[in-house]
Amino acid sequence: MTVNRGPGRDGSDWRRVRALVLDGATLCSLCGGELDLTAPPRSPQAPSVDHVIPLAELQRYDPETRRRMALDPALLRPAHYGCNSRRGAGRRPTARRTSQQW
Repeated sequence: MTVNRGPGRDGSDWRRVRALVLDGATLCSLCGGELDLTAPPRSPQAPSVDHVIPLAELQRYDPETRRRMALDPALLRPAHYGCNSRRGAGRRPTARRTSQQW
């Protein structure tokens, strides 16, 4: 039995847009570290896709708007699974570390 986790995390549309976001991605948008495309799924360095607007915040919208926003590539970014998990639902993105002060 497949568990439906709602728009933005399940189904063929999600798999398609996830692949699009991760295609060619090399860096985590949250920490700036290199993504390990060979890492086992759900390991801290594995690639994942972060929703810029957490799915929990989309609950105030109607179902079609929620679905459209949850699957919009412009509102998604590549991230390490560990970084994405630490950010969690409802937390705003943290500033990326850079190699030098600008």
